[in-house]
This record gives sequence, structure tokens and C-alpha cells, in this order.
Amino acid sequence: MEKSKSESNIFSVRIVSIDHYMSPPITDLDISYSSFQGGVVNEVPVIRIFGSTPAGQKTCLHVHRALPYLYISCSDISLETPEEGDKYLRLISSAIEKALKLKGSADNRRQHVHGCSLVRARKFYGYHPTEELFVKIYLYPDGSTFVEIGFIFFIVEGP
Repeated sequence: MEKSKSESNIFSVRIVSIDHYMSPPITDLDISYSSFQGGVVNEVPVIRIFGSTPAGQKTCLHVHRALPYLYISCSDISLETPEEGDKYLRLISSAIEKALKLKGSADNRRQHVHGCSLVRARKFYGYHPTEELFVKIYLYPDGSTFVEIGFIFFIVEGP
């Protein structure tokens, strides 16, 4: 026998507005350690979704453990061993962290990069029959991180 809609575990919200705020991590709920930073996380993003349920109830939903990320193609770089990959990841994430700290205001203690990993994926635009190598970079957002990241140019020579 099928469950009725009232018995199901689905929570539906018609989204009116979405924003986020930075908050100290809640133990056992949020990400509280960054292996890239080598220590505790000072602040984590919490996504806030405002809307209403199908029954008309007003809703404010807080979503934890969601970090924004971006991909950087590195298909033209030869990474033969896992050690070379790790070295490349540290180099890229350190360069982004350093550039965002230099670009930022007086508060240099703010963390920008949570971590990164090598992933295989297909390019988003156009037809690409094979997967390529990308660096997936997880960031801690602030008001201008994503705008600034587009203007950071760094040259990384192969490991």
C-alpha cells in the first residue's frame, strides 16, 4: 500500500529568497576541521532559504555543511604520481589563499580556502566525449570572494 502525501518524508518549500551568513561551527553539525588549513575552522557558511510550504506555512530553512566550490581545468599539466598531484594541490590552494588575503581588508585571519581535490569530469559547455582532470576547490564565501577569484591570475609551473 502506498504512503499518502501526509505520511511521506518529503519536505517541500517554494523558494522566495536565498542568502547565507557566516557562523562559528556547531559541534557535530558543521565542518569544524580543515586539513588544508591544518586546524579548526573559524566560520562556516549557513545557507538560509525563505519560502512557504504547499500548506502555506512560512519557512526559514538553515542548510549546514554546504561549501561553495569551483573547478579549474588542469588537463594540460602532467601529474604522474599522487605525490605530484598533492604538491600541485597545495601550490594552487596556497596561491589562492595568499592572493585573497592580500586582496582582503585588515583581517588577515579570515580563511578563504577549505580544501581542494583532483577530480575527473567533463567540461560543462559543448560536447566532450572524455573526462579531463580538474582541481575542485572548496571555499569559504564572503561578500566578494567569487568576484575576486575571477581576477586572480597565477602561474603554476608543473611539479
